[in-house]
Amino acid sequence: MKSPAVRIGVSIVLMIALLAFFLWNVNFEEMMHGLKQADPWLVALAALLALIAYWARVIRWMLILRPVAKVRHSSALLATVVGYAAITLLPARMGDIIRPVILARRDHFPVSAGLASILTERVFDLWTVVLFFLVFLIWPPAMADLDAGAEANLHLLRVSGYAVGVALTLGTLVLLGLFQYQDRFVAILSRPVERFAPSWREGFTNFLNHFLDGLRVLQRPRDLVVTATASFALWYIIFWQVRVTLLAFHLDFPLRVAFLLVTLAVLGLAIPTPGGVGGFHKATQVGLTTFFAVELNLATAIAIVYHAICFVPITVIGLFCLPLLGMRFADVRGLAEEGEIE
Repeated sequence: MKSPAVRIGVSIVLMIALLAFFLWNVNFEEMMHGLKQADPWLVALAALLALIAYWARVIRWMLILRPVAKVRHSSALLATVVGYAAITLLPARMGDIIRPVILARRDHFPVSAGLASILTERVFDLWTVVLFFLVFLIWPPAMADLDAGAEANLHLLRVSGYAVGVALTLGTLVLLGLFQYQDRFVAILSRPVERFAPSWREGFTNFLNHFLDGLRVLQRPRDLVVTATASFALWYIIFWQVRVTLLAFHLDFPLRVAFLLVTLAVLGLAIPTPGGVGGFHKATQVGLTTFFAVELNLATAIAIVYHAICFVPITVIGLFCLPLLGMRFADVRGLAEEGEIE
């Protein structure tokens, strides 16, 4: 029982520390002036693009699950909006567990396969973001007046990007290899369970097989191409969402600038705070000030609006959709625990 409390406590402490770091040296009057200068119509357009991107996630998720189960669009949509609301409001990205639990309940397939589909999503997301980031590195936009620190940071990002690309390639090959030797892999992992708790062996074996079934889209060439295309379309929408947000603040940067800012925002989201608060903001702020000479207070205003565009509309929609599932938000956290047990 202590583990969830510790996890929540750590998440909140991280959020507070990162927000303090994000707001350090910010002139709040100047930041508010920057916020007031934003074009509300372009901000609204960016928010619409964010919602379209979430819908694209629904379609891609359905494609990923196609080898496992026939998933209804309405079920995937409800699970997605409620899951992302949970990501915003709960620590440690619990929504990533809640989403497959809701969908598995509604459309009657193993939760373990749903959990594996989230892993598959992450593989597609990482591949797509890294590939676009490599495009940024190979064909960078103009970045005037980079100081020595910015040049060093850019070099570190370049090395890290290539390293992650190699690691992703190796990791994907390992996943593909698991399908070739699935029975042997499952048998090896099941032996310790059989030795210490024979009655658990069958359940553990079924879990592993269902989990690997949830990754099957990686093994089927046609489904793999279709899902990869959907992933590229999804992230292209997100890049335009970022460009429109910058235009709202009268910054007419090339689209390739969004390739870097999104990569940094993804790194910020990896810190397990509710909705990526703090890490997302600081990563965006640093990207704008360090590489594109955006003034600190304006960069802070942009980071706040960018985060709000990404998380506020989907959270409001998710909360309004809870009654359609016959749930209250108090019930949602229990779904995360169910997914962890499964």
